[in-house]
Amino acid sequence: MAHATNDIKHIRMAAGMGIVAITDAAFLGIVAIGFMIYINVKLTLFSLIPMPLIVFSTRFFSKRMHRMYDEVQGSFSDLTEGVRERFSGIRIIKAFNREKNETLGIEKISKHYIDKNLKLVRITGSFFPLMILFTNLSLAVVIYLGGRQTIISIITPGDFVAFISYLGLLTWPMMAIGWVTNLIQRGGASLDRISRILQVAPEIDDMPDAKSVQRVQGKIVFENVSFAYQPGSLPIISDIDIHLKAGKTLGIVGPQGSGKTTLSGLIPRLFDVHKGRILIDGMDIREVKVRDLRSQISFMPQEPFLFSDTIRKNITLGNPLINDAELIKVTKQAALFDTIKSFTSGFDTRIGEKGVILSGGQKQRIALARALIHDVPILVLDDPVSQVDMETGADIISTIRTMKGKKTIIIVSHRLSALRFADQIIVLQEGRITESGTHEELMTLDKYYSKTFRLQSIEEELDAY
Repeated sequence: MAHATNDIKHIRMAAGMGIVAITDAAFLGIVAIGFMIYINVKLTLFSLIPMPLIVFSTRFFSKRMHRMYDEVQGSFSDLTEGVRERFSGIRIIKAFNREKNETLGIEKISKHYIDKNLKLVRITGSFFPLMILFTNLSLAVVIYLGGRQTIISIITPGDFVAFISYLGLLTWPMMAIGWVTNLIQRGGASLDRISRILQVAPEIDDMPDAKSVQRVQGKIVFENVSFAYQPGSLPIISDIDIHLKAGKTLGIVGPQGSGKTTLSGLIPRLFDVHKGRILIDGMDIREVKVRDLRSQISFMPQEPFLFSDTIRKNITLGNPLINDAELIKVTKQAALFDTIKSFTSGFDTRIGEKGVILSGGQKQRIALARALIHDVPILVLDDPVSQVDMETGADIISTIRTMKGKKTIIIVSHRLSALRFADQIIVLQEGRITESGTHEELMTLDKYYSKTFRLQSIEEELDAY
C-alpha cells in the first residue's frame, strides 16, 4: 500500500511540480542575472558570491535527505502493514484478549515512524533557512556595495533600484533550489523503492528457446527429481521417479512435512526442480512456455485463496465466457450447489476478504469448482477433501472418479480412503518414495500405507456411530 500510494505520489510530485518549479526557477534566474550583468557586471559578480555555498550545501544535504526519505518511507510501509495485519486478524486478537499488546505493538511501530520523521525534519529544517540566509547575504552585499556605487555616482539610483528588483527575482530561484532539492530527493527515494520491485526478475520464466504447446495428452514423468527451497539447504524431496501414463490417476500420501504439496507444486512450475527433470508428453516442462504449460493444468492448492468478490467471480476468475449452466454443473460436482442456493444472492453473493463469510469446507469447495471448470488434460488436486465431512468427501471423490481415463489426475490426500481408486499410489516419507503401487498392493506390505489406512478405517467407523 505504501508503494502504491505514498511512493507513487512522491514520484508524481517530483516529476510534475519539481520540473515546473525548476524550469520556472531556471528561466527567472537566467533572465534576472542577464539584466543584472547589463546594469553592472562587477556588482553582479559580488552578489553571486554565496552561490558556491548554496551548491555545496545542496550536495551535502541532498545525500542525507535521500537516505532519510528512504528510511521514512520504509518505516511508513511497516506501519501500514502492521495496521493491515492486525485488522485482518482482529477476531484472533479479541479471542485471546491481545488488544492491549497489539495496541502497544502499533504504538512501537508508530514511534519508530515518528522518530524517522523527526530526524528528517532536523535536516530539512536546517536546509531551508540556510538557503534563505545565503539569499539574504546576496541582498546585503548588493545594498552595501551598490549603495556605495550609487553615492559616488558610479550607477544611478534608478539602476540601483532596478538591480535590487532583479535580485528579488533571483531570490525565488535560489530559494527554489532548496524546495526542489527536497522534492526531488523525496521522489528519488520513492523511485528507488519502486525500482527495487520492478527490477526483481521472476524466478520462474520462459527459457530463450521455450516451445509453444497447444494441447498435451497428459503423460507425466519425474526423472530423479530433487528440490530444496533454499540453495544448499536440505532437499524437501529427493530422487523422485514417477511414470504416469495419460489418463491415469496418481495418489500421493504421507505424513505431514513429507513433501507432498511441494511435489504437486512442481508440475505447474510454481517452483523449479534443482536436480532431475519433469516431462509432460516427453517434453521437459522448463522448455515449454510457462503460460502454455499452465494452460494445460488445472491446479487446486492446499490452502484455497479467495478474492474479496462474488462466488461467481471466484470460480470463473472473471471469465465472462462461462455461463450459469457451466457454473451449476461444476458446483454440483464440487458438492457446493445446495450451499450456494441457500445464499440470498446465489452466485452473486459477495464473500468478503479471503472468503470471511464462508466455512473452511465451503472455501475448499469453491477452490475445487474453480479447478474443475477448466477443460484441461491434467488435474492436480492438493487435499481436496481435507475440510469436508465424510459424506461430502465421498461425493467429491465420486465426481473425480468419473474423470478417470479422461484426464491425468494427481491427488494429494491425508484421507487414504479417497485414493483407493487411483491407478498408482506413492507414499512419501522424509521427501522420498518409500512405497508405490495400487491400493491392493500396498495393503499387503504392512507398512505406512496399510497401517494408516486401517487406523483411519476404524476412526471412520467410530465417527459413523
